[in-house]
Amino acid sequence: MCGIIGIIGSQDTSDEIYWGMKTLQHRGQDAAGMITYSDKFHAKRGLGLVEEVFKEEKLSNLKGTIGVGHTRYPTVGAGTFVQPFISTYPYGIAMAHNGNVVNFDQLQSNLKERMRYLTSDCDLELILNLFSDELGGHRFSKEAVFDSIQGVFEQVDGAYSVVAVIADKGLLAFKDPRGIKPLIFGEKYVNGKKGFAFASEDIALNSLGYGVSRDLKPGEAIFVDTELNAHFRVIQSHAPAPCMFEWVYFARAESRINGRSVYDVRQNLGRGLAKKLKGIRADLVSPVPDTSITASIILAEELGLPYREALIKDRYVGRSFIMGSPEKRENAVLRKLNPIYSEIRGKDLILVDDSIVRGTTSRKIVKMLKDKGARKVHLVSTCPPLKYPCYYGIDFPLQSELISTNRGNEQIRQEIGADSVTYQDISSLEEAIGLGVCKACLTGEYPTPIQESKTFAERRIKDRK
Repeated sequence: MCGIIGIIGSQDTSDEIYWGMKTLQHRGQDAAGMITYSDKFHAKRGLGLVEEVFKEEKLSNLKGTIGVGHTRYPTVGAGTFVQPFISTYPYGIAMAHNGNVVNFDQLQSNLKERMRYLTSDCDLELILNLFSDELGGHRFSKEAVFDSIQGVFEQVDGAYSVVAVIADKGLLAFKDPRGIKPLIFGEKYVNGKKGFAFASEDIALNSLGYGVSRDLKPGEAIFVDTELNAHFRVIQSHAPAPCMFEWVYFARAESRINGRSVYDVRQNLGRGLAKKLKGIRADLVSPVPDTSITASIILAEELGLPYREALIKDRYVGRSFIMGSPEKRENAVLRKLNPIYSEIRGKDLILVDDSIVRGTTSRKIVKMLKDKGARKVHLVSTCPPLKYPCYYGIDFPLQSELISTNRGNEQIRQEIGADSVTYQDISSLEEAIGLGVCKACLTGEYPTPIQESKTFAERRIKDRK
């Protein structure tokens, strides 16, 4: 789950992309990159947070009225390769993406047979090469661009939203045929001139003054040419399957994904949980900050219990879930969460988290609360049990890693050390979101072919080492 942004028609392109990337920082903390275009490509990429990679004097070197940016959450590929990537053929293309290609290894072998060798294990480079090959076989036109994306769709299995600069031609954005990853389109007028932008979340567009037009449809491509004419085409579409984790965890509460307010959905998740907890005895409801705060407030209201902050998050420690290794995630939990003794000692707590994945962080949090004097800790998850691996951009590619796999609530409770464990129901999740979503990690029913999933998982585990 990375963050991507693309802009065309702005006189402050690099500055806007920078602030858009800052707004999308929660989607990726390992690396950041930006490429703009004037008479040539101008690139700045590096490991670290956006503000660590980019300094004010460096932004002035990123010239042009068109560009793309990326914040990276590493789920596949070695961490030293930073998006966006550039292809010199044809025309020159700079591209960034959010997602995972499940059949990477097979497609990489196909490219080698055509004497095309990748320089990294990053699936963006694969998409870029496939698109470049397709586009190079046509005389340039918007139809050629759309036909080339059709060629990508016919080969790639997985989830991907893409933004790309085609040198001297325009800005391109497209979404995979099932629309698993979010991508949103906006426009604005400045001094009578129109500009366009694409981003993973509408909060990035809103913060830059772009009016949000809409989410891209599954399988849709939008090409904005250098004359700032926007061309739209749904190239190949299947039943929509947006990732449910966007609403549960990844997206900012202020965002809207596929027209559904993340904040409203999280309130609904709290209401759904309240139906399951009516008989529980507790002194207060407290969230594991920050993502579960909205659901916790509603849950407390529904149960008639006080809402309190038993844990305070250190704002200067990043999101632990998207850190690149289990060790980093576990260490970050203890560093970023600090207890409020007066809200813990001698109390029975309902502790709300957005999800329980491996159980290691939940175990540490429950132990921390009990060590500080909590009498009971009732752990509640706004997400149903995660029982199957994700191959689309969430970092749990192995079923054996998931605590809910082949375990019932009582076994999970014992392993975590809580006094009870309560999960959201799948039906309540669906009702809360109000859309058809990808629930593969809950049900094992995947929206795309996953024949190469074993190879995919092995590659991810190798990347962690």
